[in-house]
Amino acid sequence: MENITQEEIETALKQEISIITGKKPEELKTEQSLAWNGINSMGFVELLLSVSRLWNVNLLDAGIETADVASLSALAERIGKALDR
Repeated sequence: MENITQEEIETALKQEISIITGKKPEELKTEQSLAWNGINSMGFVELLLSVSRLWNVNLLDAGIETADVASLSALAERIGKALDR
């Protein structure tokens, strides 16, 4: 896969979270938790499916950890690491 920046991943995640939560992408904060951004447990499952669809990354198989979902930017960083493999 071509190189994708963390900023590009964050932008795509904001779009997906916007669809899931109904919030506008500009209302979402990358340094805030997924819960703060409106993601609940069902929304997280939807987000995992979106990540799989967009980047062909299964975060559960990739060994996602609590720190990886502490914020939208942490999740973007984890996706970026999975893409670099």
